[in-house]
Amino acid sequence: MLGPTLLAALETFQQACSKRMADANAANDWKEPLFHYTTEPALFSILDSNQFWFGSIYKMDDPEELNFGFSVARTLFKEATDRRMGFAQKFCRELGIEGELEKIKEIVTFHSVSFGLRDVAQQWADYANGGRGLAFGLAPEFFRPVPFEDSEHPKPYEEIFYGKVTYGLADGRARHEKVVDAALAFIEQAQRRRWITSGEQAMWFSRHLASSMYTEIIWNCVTTKDTKWSHQNEMRLLAFNRTKAPKHPVVGPEAKPRVELLQPRLRQSLVEVMVGPAAEKDAEHKVRAGLAARGLEKLPVTRSKAA
Repeated sequence: MLGPTLLAALETFQQACSKRMADANAANDWKEPLFHYTTEPALFSILDSNQFWFGSIYKMDDPEELNFGFSVARTLFKEATDRRMGFAQKFCRELGIEGELEKIKEIVTFHSVSFGLRDVAQQWADYANGGRGLAFGLAPEFFRPVPFEDSEHPKPYEEIFYGKVTYGLADGRARHEKVVDAALAFIEQAQRRRWITSGEQAMWFSRHLASSMYTEIIWNCVTTKDTKWSHQNEMRLLAFNRTKAPKHPVVGPEAKPRVELLQPRLRQSLVEVMVGPAAEKDAEHKVRAGLAARGLEKLPVTRSKAA
C-alpha cells in the first residue's frame, strides 16, 4: 500500500487538478447574455420548478462528441510513451490503450445544460423544435461562480462548473497537455525521491494517480469539440457526479438520465424570451400570457430574425 508521504503528494496533485478547473471556471467572464434553446412547455416547466435538468454527458445527442476529447488525450499518452522510459512509459502506455480512458465513465461523470449566443439559425434548427420553439436569455452574471455560503456544506448550485467550450485540435491538446505533463512530472518526482519501493506500491500508485486525473480529463473532453461545432459558441453548466455513488440523485429513463438542480438566480437573471423563426403567429402572445401568469409580465418577448 501507499505510505503517508505518497498519499499526501497524491492529494496535492488532486488539488492542482481541481485548481486548474476552478481557474478555467472563473476565467469565463461573459459580457453578453447567453441563450438556452428549447420549447415553450420546457421553459414554463423550468420556471415553475426553478430547476434545470442536467443531462448526462454520456447520453448526448451526438454520441461521437466525447470521442474527440478522448482521442486527443489518448494521442498525448501514446506520444509520451515514445518519449519516456520505465515506470512513466508503462503508465502512459496503459492509459493510451484503446478503450482504457473510457473506463473513466465507470467512475466519474458530469451532467450538462448548454447555452449559446442569441438568435443563431443552426441552434434554432437543432435544439428548438426546428425553429418552432423558443430561447430564453440569461444575464452574464448568471454564468459566474457563486461564493459558498458554507464551504463545509456547499449547496448543489454553488458547485456548478461553468465550462466554455473550445473548438479544434490545438485547444484540445493544450488542455490535456497540462494534466498529462503534471502527471509525468509527479511520476519523476516520486521516482527521484524513492517514494515507490515495490511493484505493489507502483501498481497502487498508478491506480491512484490515474483516478486523480480522471475528473480533469473528462472535464477537458466535455469542454472541447471538433471545429465543425464551432458555430455553437457553447457555454456549459456542468454538475460533477460519481457514477456508482452519485452525490446528485439521477432520475429519468436509462436513455436520458438527468439530475435536477435548483437555480435560485434563474428568475432574476432572465433578460429576454425569443420565439423561434418558425413559431406560430400568436406565439409571442401565448408566451407573454404564460410569463404574466408567473409574475414575469415585464420580461421582453421578441421574435427571431434568423433566416
